[in-house]
Amino acid sequence: MNSALQRREFLAVTGGLTLGFCLPRGAEAAISTAVNTWLTVGSDDGITLAIGASEMGQGSFSGLGQVLCEDLMVNPARVKFVPALPSLASPAPVGVAINTVGSSVTRNNFWRLRDAGAIAREMLVSSAMAEVADSARANFSVSDGVVTHTPSGRRFSYGQLAARAATMPVPASAPLVPDSQLRYIGKPVPRSDIPAKVDGSTIYGLDVRLPGMVYAVIRHCPSLGGILAATPSKPSGVLAVVPTKVAAGTARGLEAVGNVNAVAAVAGTTWDAWQAAKRLSLKWALPANAAALNTAQFMTDAQALMASAPAYVAGGANPPGTAYTVERQGTPEAAISGADRQLDATYSLPYVAHACMEVLNCTVDFQAGVKCEVWAPTQSAKSALTLVMALTGMTAAQVTIHVTALGGGLGRKAEMDFISQAVQVGMAIGTTFGKPVKLMWPREEDFTHDQYRPMALVRVRAGLNKTGQVLGWAYRNVSPSILGQRGSTLPATGDSQGYEGANALPYDFGSRLTEWVSHTAPIPVGFWRSVGASINTFAVESMVDEMAQAAGLDPYQYRRARLTNPRWTAVLDAAAQAAGWGSAAPSGRARGIAIGTAFNSIVAQVVEVTKSSTGAPKVTRVWLAIDCGWVVNPNSVEAQLMGGVIHGLNAALYGRQTFSNGAAQNKNFNTNRMLRLNEAPQVSVTLMPQPTTLDRSAAMGGVGELGVPTLAPALANAWARLTGTRVRSLPFVPGATMGDG
Repeated sequence: MNSALQRREFLAVTGGLTLGFCLPRGAEAAISTAVNTWLTVGSDDGITLAIGASEMGQGSFSGLGQVLCEDLMVNPARVKFVPALPSLASPAPVGVAINTVGSSVTRNNFWRLRDAGAIAREMLVSSAMAEVADSARANFSVSDGVVTHTPSGRRFSYGQLAARAATMPVPASAPLVPDSQLRYIGKPVPRSDIPAKVDGSTIYGLDVRLPGMVYAVIRHCPSLGGILAATPSKPSGVLAVVPTKVAAGTARGLEAVGNVNAVAAVAGTTWDAWQAAKRLSLKWALPANAAALNTAQFMTDAQALMASAPAYVAGGANPPGTAYTVERQGTPEAAISGADRQLDATYSLPYVAHACMEVLNCTVDFQAGVKCEVWAPTQSAKSALTLVMALTGMTAAQVTIHVTALGGGLGRKAEMDFISQAVQVGMAIGTTFGKPVKLMWPREEDFTHDQYRPMALVRVRAGLNKTGQVLGWAYRNVSPSILGQRGSTLPATGDSQGYEGANALPYDFGSRLTEWVSHTAPIPVGFWRSVGASINTFAVESMVDEMAQAAGLDPYQYRRARLTNPRWTAVLDAAAQAAGWGSAAPSGRARGIAIGTAFNSIVAQVVEVTKSSTGAPKVTRVWLAIDCGWVVNPNSVEAQLMGGVIHGLNAALYGRQTFSNGAAQNKNFNTNRMLRLNEAPQVSVTLMPQPTTLDRSAAMGGVGELGVPTLAPALANAWARLTGTRVRSLPFVPGATMGDG
């Protein structure tokens, strides 16, 4: 008899779910010892590692586990990885939940995890030393979770040593595995999360089931900033109707703290709750300026700010509409005006939704004065903990946050609005009915109440001499402030998310000026895969291509001749060589190239494009090269970059959200087209040679977001070569629907 339970069988039998715990089988259960906060070893030598990062498809569990296992000296294939719980401790100790944002999980935690693994290993060795009464560390060796006392030949598994090790003093440091002896880091180790995703046993937020659970579906005011005018009556067959307000820490743009901007219908099934939410008769009080909250007005305002905006004043209020100087070298205005060739181009990008495959959801089990237990697909477990404590008035000991697998995150699930709503509904239902509740957002709510990638209007001016040398460069980006909407006081250079990918570029641009202006539009904006780099790299690399064309020079060689950083040059060369840049593209096709940086990594892409049967761009091949420093798992890096290419291509071709009277107009995938499987290009990834040695002082690069920024400009540059038409406004195919060919 097969003793393995499949996910659906397990839920059917138990009616519930426990995350973060091994589920033993009766008498076979092993006695487990927690060596520390993140390492548990069973008497059967089963090893469990608590991983703090959220798993949303990027392979963070496997990657971080790979790093831990290297110096713990145990094969990752033997290890069970479980999600960690958050802690209020700062800095967060190893083994508690950490923010999974900004392509930072591996690069920010690599060395601390290596140290943690080495220290735990030495504690286990110390246990063996005490067991045989030999204090000479040189007499002990470790291999795959077994400590051997060389003189006697005695062997001890980690399971035999764990109990004593847990009582040992924790050393401040321990020697790491030498670079020449690394067994797992840098190797294509199979990802531990893939089998469960294939067989359906992975638990996502939408999979959570608890005994007696009921279901809630949210419905917001169609117009952002609207407030519920009156609580609606409860339809028959519905358990409750619960208004929810904007909680402190979740306010964005028009959605102000305290506004009752949504209502949840609660019922015994998902279907009943969904249908009830659609039937609710709701009256809303709209903002006084609702008529001005439309896409055309936002662009008009951006154009006005592009022409004139008050400069940042140190110590001043600096409200939206302020111009910030990011960098200035020399006198670019004079250099441009005196140049032989003058280029002036404006690029525009729309608001773009995240469109994660798993819609927002959160399950809450609230017992007044006793506990609040939360299951959420979140990228920010610690923020969720502090939010729940604030909403419920409970202590950290009374609140438990279970981080489920995420069906995509992309920055959207770092936000707390959906968790705030779920807790409010959970408190109402738990207090009145004593039941846990799962809150869900229908796809229409997901598209229309996102925290979007900001719109942007970017003007770039450049002056060239007769040989194409750049004498002056002036760059101004007008876009809403992500950090400003989160209450940050911006420094003299403005919002780093706004100019990311536009400053400190290693091009010989002569005199240069980079400015960012905070747009006044109050549409909620947020972090989106590669954030500002996805905006600015499009404008920068499109203009560099236009300069090459104006100079009559090859765009690859033009870039190469002006780059001042050898790492950038090497990455550019690698992408060009992989694509066979010097050879002609197949008939009816053309190639474009672009390079950029984000999160300490450098990426270049070559995109090959042709025309589809409808005359729209069809990308046939993409060649990508990346320098991200040391690579933990090359297969995971390649997969992330391929996924980023598809994400970037969807946004470049089709991604757009528009507004009328404060209401988002694209409400579902039928009006927000995505690539079909047979439209996906062939993607080839080149990883730059890794450093010969690992260096703590060298910044590691991120990977998860790096496939996105250079895709759009490389595509625009290829399209210009193919058709002679320069696309400066994204998306390429606005208004495309899933019915389009």
